Amino acid sequence: MNYKIKQLKNLLLSIFILSTPTIPQSSLAKEINFIPRAWAGLSDYQFKQSPRKGALPDGSDFPEVKFDATFLMTGIGLTSIYDHFYIDFSYQDSSEEEDSFSSANFYEKFKGDRRDYSATLGMKILDYQGTIYIGYKNGKTSGKGNKGTQLTFKEDGFFIGANYGWIIADSGLLAFNIAYADLDGNLKEVPGPVYSSGLGMNADSETKGLSYGISWTSTITEKIGYSIALDANEYEFDHLKDDSASTPLPDKIEESLYTGKISIFYQF
Repeated sequence: MNYKIKQLKNLLLSIFILSTPTIPQSSLAKEINFIPRAWAGLSDYQFKQSPRKGALPDGSDFPEVKFDATFLMTGIGLTSIYDHFYIDFSYQDSSEEEDSFSSANFYEKFKGDRRDYSATLGMKILDYQGTIYIGYKNGKTSGKGNKGTQLTFKEDGFFIGANYGWIIADSGLLAFNIAYADLDGNLKEVPGPVYSSGLGMNADSETKGLSYGISWTSTITEKIGYSIALDANEYEFDHLKDDSASTPLPDKIEESLYTGKISIFYQF
């Protein structure tokens, strides 16, 4: 095995938005290793809320709501490894960006941001080139309109997933990742004074999350490596419940983030 492959075996780390690293092959020594990392990237954020049927005072439908913004994402993480197992913690936050909502009778400009954190416990399989993992994640999107509307969308709960990678041309690891999350969601909307007060919502929901992505990971020095990743996180909020709501709730709410990022990591 040449030196470059040994480097890769010792430093492979696939960075995804669910923080599921491909851990190094250092288990024979059964030492505890620590790998801090930092990343930056761009995320295309999309939000869609179906019409609220009959929710306006005259009995007409409140229209579909859509937001689309591009966030600058930055984050940090730490992975600890022992034998075949690892535990990982990560946190990321976004810049504050703008988008607007408009319909025949309403127009409002919103500023919002996004933050996520997660904890993951995983195990290496398939000659250290595959990983299975479980974990907990919490995500929150916040927005505020120039006419007083406040929006908060949250999801939190547990996920399960796997990834697998191939060493390409003795120079790096190409890896694929997929995970499914069973989450609890909360969607809070406080309408500004230009809207009917009956449009307020503080609803809990059953939330499904699907994450998938691809990454390229390689080394810079014996201790330092980098990863370039493209990944997607899609959430679907179903069966909304709000006992205090005075008007019909939307049938479906969807939220998604499509992210490209570059990570740097170091192995102690």
